[in-house]
Amino acid sequence: MGFINQSSVFLSVMFLTACASTVVTAPADTRLPASTSAALCENDVAEIRADHPTARLNQCDVLSENAFAFTIRPEAKTDPQGAPINNSAWYGFRVDPKTNDDIRISLKYENGKHRYKPKKSYDGKNWTVISERQLTKRADDHLDLRLKSDGRPFYVSAQEIFTAKAHDNWTAQMAERPFVSASVIGTSLKGYPLQMLDAQTEPNKAKPYVVLVGRQHPPEITGALALMPFTETVLGETDLAKRFREHFNVLIVPMINPDGVSAGHWRFSEGGMDLNRDWGPFSQPETRAVKDAFSRFKTTAGTGGADRVAFFLDFHSTARNLLYTQADDEPTSPPFFARDWVAAVDARLDDDVYAFTREARHNSGRPISKNYMYDTYGISSITYEVGDETNRDAIDLSAIVFAQEMMSLLLTHETGE
Repeated sequence: MGFINQSSVFLSVMFLTACASTVVTAPADTRLPASTSAALCENDVAEIRADHPTARLNQCDVLSENAFAFTIRPEAKTDPQGAPINNSAWYGFRVDPKTNDDIRISLKYENGKHRYKPKKSYDGKNWTVISERQLTKRADDHLDLRLKSDGRPFYVSAQEIFTAKAHDNWTAQMAERPFVSASVIGTSLKGYPLQMLDAQTEPNKAKPYVVLVGRQHPPEITGALALMPFTETVLGETDLAKRFREHFNVLIVPMINPDGVSAGHWRFSEGGMDLNRDWGPFSQPETRAVKDAFSRFKTTAGTGGADRVAFFLDFHSTARNLLYTQADDEPTSPPFFARDWVAAVDARLDDDVYAFTREARHNSGRPISKNYMYDTYGISSITYEVGDETNRDAIDLSAIVFAQEMMSLLLTHETGE
């Protein structure tokens, strides 16, 4: 992966997509606003802060005039069932240099291992992956960084900073379309509004719904990067998209866990729950809000043109690109949708551009979104996982292809054409 370069599709969102073939540097005068908060710690070469949204730096110790030791801890050691927290070891901090000298950092994780390649930004929008030459991995839970300084303040983050507010900006942009409305379906534990987009070209006509959700797990930026071009393709102005919306409506809940996003959590909500393990208990206000928003739908598959769910997709991130689907011997409506969808996309995407796999799994009984939506509605219900370090342009391109082939297959099933 190379430089992370801004895509015109996401100008209002305040984060960038990556371009592996082109290196574009931000203007030399680009800089963060001056901070008015007290430093978490400082030495002769820099001040360190971790008070911006998504930041995570639990302890900062000064080792010398140019060196620090950082400790990163998860929000909890275990989940409510006692299993170790998922290794999504998120970190993020701000450096305010005092000189142009190199800044040395010893980064150690508690209850986790190094996962995300560190990225640097002078403005919170343009990001570069820090060179491997500046990194030394001491152990799975210990990384040394040598950060170069030109005197400008900068962020270092596990992934691009993509805040709850940035999600809201994108949601508002989508709601500018005449057939799209935005509503608040509930609030998070800390009172943050949970927004949903509802796309209907004929509000008085009952049509089956495609449902898209995302950002249940705070660090999973690449899943969020895929949800947006996927959605924009379905809500676009192509002949295929217009025809699709003649037969289908679309619901999108882009961000289910805003509190976890803002707090820089590794996995959980503010209520201490992995929200993708709460689709059944619905013990948290965030998942209850989603359940209530979907309660209008019929719970029996094959109800013709009645208000119903036709397909469900949940966007996440992991080490590689893959789809978790139902097994082929589990009946779904449409029949064999996952098998046919993957085949159609695979025929169009070269593995050199976007390699992905399908992992068909029988229902495990765990209270995750995929299982709940399949059990409740009998539909093809899929988890769309994007690799942590997948090229950002490839994420964009592949999401468009996946959206196009989804529309084509669902239209064929719905219309017989």
